[in-house]
Amino acid sequence: MTMIFKGKGGASVRMAAIFLMGATLAACQSAGDGLDVAGAEKDKSDIERVSFEDLRGYCPTVQLREGTAYFNVYEGDETSQNVRYQAAITDVTRQCKYENGQLAMKVAVAGRVLLGPQGSSGTVKLPIRVAALTGGDEVLYSEIQPYTLEVNASGATQFIYTDSDIRVSQPDARNIVIYAGFDEGPKKAAATN
Repeated sequence: MTMIFKGKGGASVRMAAIFLMGATLAACQSAGDGLDVAGAEKDKSDIERVSFEDLRGYCPTVQLREGTAYFNVYEGDETSQNVRYQAAITDVTRQCKYENGQLAMKVAVAGRVLLGPQGSSGTVKLPIRVAALTGGDEVLYSEIQPYTLEVNASGATQFIYTDSDIRVSQPDARNIVIYAGFDEGPKKAAATN
C-alpha cells in the first residue's frame, strides 16, 4: 500500500520523502565504517626516517655506458642462431643517504632475460658492474657481481639487481657519476701451446 501525502492546495508533501531519505542514509552510517581517523596512528618504527640533509643532499645520477645495456651468451659462434640468452637493462635508479661524513648509495638495475634458439630453462649468470667515478675519472667504487637468475622458456624473465654497499667520502662538489651495466671484466688471454 502506497501512501501519498498531500498538503494544502493539492501539492505533494515532498518534505516527508526527503526526510525519509535522509533518515535512511543516516542509518547506513555506523561508528565502525569509514576512515579510522582515531586509529590512524600506528607503529611506524620500522620505517626508515629521512633526514633534512638527505632531502637537500646531492645524489649522483646513474648512467649506462655505451655497449653495457645488453649482454649476449652464445653456444659456439656469435651468430643469431647460436644465442643461448640475451639480457637487457631497462631501467636504473639510486637512493642516497648521508652518514658519518660519507655518502651511502644504493643502486638498482632492472631488466629482463630472453632465451635464444640455443637456450633452455635453468640458471643464468649476469655480470653486473656498478662504478662511481668523479668528473676527472677517478674511480671511487667499482664492483662486478655475478647475478644468478632462474629463467624459463615461456617468455622473458624480469630481474632487479641491487648494490647497496656503495660508500664514498661526502663530496665537496657535484661531480660524481654512477655507471651501471653488464661487464665481464678483463678478457682472459687465449692459452697458447
